[in-house]
Amino acid sequence: MKKKTLSKLKNDLQVIFNKYIRLRDNDKPCVSCGKRNKLQAGHYFAVKNYDAFRFDERNVHGECAGCNCFDESHLIGYTNNISNRLTHEELESLHNEVTLYKQNRLAYKWDRPTILELIEIYKEKVLQLEKNN
Repeated sequence: MKKKTLSKLKNDLQVIFNKYIRLRDNDKPCVSCGKRNKLQAGHYFAVKNYDAFRFDERNVHGECAGCNCFDESHLIGYTNNISNRLTHEELESLHNEVTLYKQNRLAYKWDRPTILELIEIYKEKVLQLEKNN
């Protein structure tokens, strides 16, 4: 059997991770606007510039499609409301890690073992949430 490419594995992880975020935040409103719409997995620090934080649960919260995809100012609401989702320590830690990442201009490289491990972790987390709902 042919091995999946790293890109395909990363996509598989994105799918299961996003499902986990939607299930985790299912009972919460959109982190940006506060409306109770169907949620997506919205990133506080964008994947484009912060790929190392793509699968960091502190960085991803339920966000409606309108905010996540179409509202350029959604980060104003996200910034105001993220403190309702994270402790002060978690938010400070996330900001510190992101700052270090950018200062060092780190280019994060996802590897096969890490992705495979995260896929299994998030499959299990999804199963637990589905069982409890």
